[in-house]
Amino acid sequence: MSHGQSTTPENNEAMQRRLASLRMDPEARASRSQRRALVVAGGVAAAAAVLVALALGLGVRLPQFARRVQTARVQAVTSAEAAAVLTAAGYTYARRKASVGARIVGRILELKVDEGDTVVAGAVIARLDSRDLEAAVRENEARLAEVQANLADAKRENERQRALFDRGVVPEETRDAAATRLDMAAAQVGTAEAALASARARLDDATIRSPLDGVVIERNAELGEMVAPGGFTTQQSTGAIVRIADPASLEVEADINESYIARLRLEQPALVQVDAVPDRVYHGSLRQIVPTGDRQKAVVQVKVSIDDRDRRLVPDMGCKVTFLEESAPATATPGAPTVLVPGAAVGRDGAAAHVFVLRDGKVQKTPIVLGEARGDAWVVQSGLRGGETVVVGRLDGLADGQRVRAD
Repeated sequence: MSHGQSTTPENNEAMQRRLASLRMDPEARASRSQRRALVVAGGVAAAAAVLVALALGLGVRLPQFARRVQTARVQAVTSAEAAAVLTAAGYTYARRKASVGARIVGRILELKVDEGDTVVAGAVIARLDSRDLEAAVRENEARLAEVQANLADAKRENERQRALFDRGVVPEETRDAAATRLDMAAAQVGTAEAALASARARLDDATIRSPLDGVVIERNAELGEMVAPGGFTTQQSTGAIVRIADPASLEVEADINESYIARLRLEQPALVQVDAVPDRVYHGSLRQIVPTGDRQKAVVQVKVSIDDRDRRLVPDMGCKVTFLEESAPATATPGAPTVLVPGAAVGRDGAAAHVFVLRDGKVQKTPIVLGEARGDAWVVQSGLRGGETVVVGRLDGLADGQRVRAD
């Protein structure tokens, strides 16, 4: 209160009446708020109607009115991938191979092959120092000649003593002694012949020959080195001077997980892609499933023959083996792509087929030419390249250029 004024009951009542006149009625205040909200909502609805009318006038389909569709991707696979049952990693190896070593101890005087050389069965690979063996042969030849001469003398003496005994000139004991000397001479000849054959065999062992046709894939000894059965000096523990493999017997061995071995059958067609020969795909078949597993790795080894191998293949090359369905065509190859479209994406206009390809939120009606059916899909001969997204399921009501939303 300002100074000079006094408060009386009459003044208080007057002030309260003035304050009451200034307060807004709650019902009136609520009514005003509702009117404001109705005005705002009406404005928003009017703006939306204008936008819809404008869009329809321009031929634009707004996203909230776009049709929802299911989609799938068109696959482009090679003929091998389409028929593939299982893929595994493996290595090439020669089914016919040999580690060629010496049967006697000796020094290499001649080494006639190197790695990569082609050899035939019986070809000389190496010669060992055989001077002592040659001397042993000559010695046994001389011994044989000596006992053969003794045998001839014993035969003549035996005949003479028999003749004298028949005339009664010599007693029976003399005749029998001559026969015994003949038997002993014959036995000595047999012993000498066996000794000579043994000496000649040891001399022949000094010449090391190839046991099969093939290619030298490894050489473990050099000229002048000592070699021996079972390994010596720089030889491997096997005693091999060289290792030979027959390229005509080249195969692939691969380890297959036990869980997948049931997918394979003998003579099942297979494709072989060798890492070292990337421009070539080889054809073959499953020759053998080894009848035992590896409990440590949980795998079973299989062997695949190669029908069209060439000189570029050598043992121990890394490769990939693709096992195909038994009905797969012989021309199956990883380089021949095949386009597959889901059957649920194919529409019909009489005999003609089409699909709706989804691009930038709109569908494009695309004519296609179908080939054979593969399960739930069709081979596309023309019209699609693979990788496109197409509408599947309910196709009725779709039109070329219609905007859709993919689920």
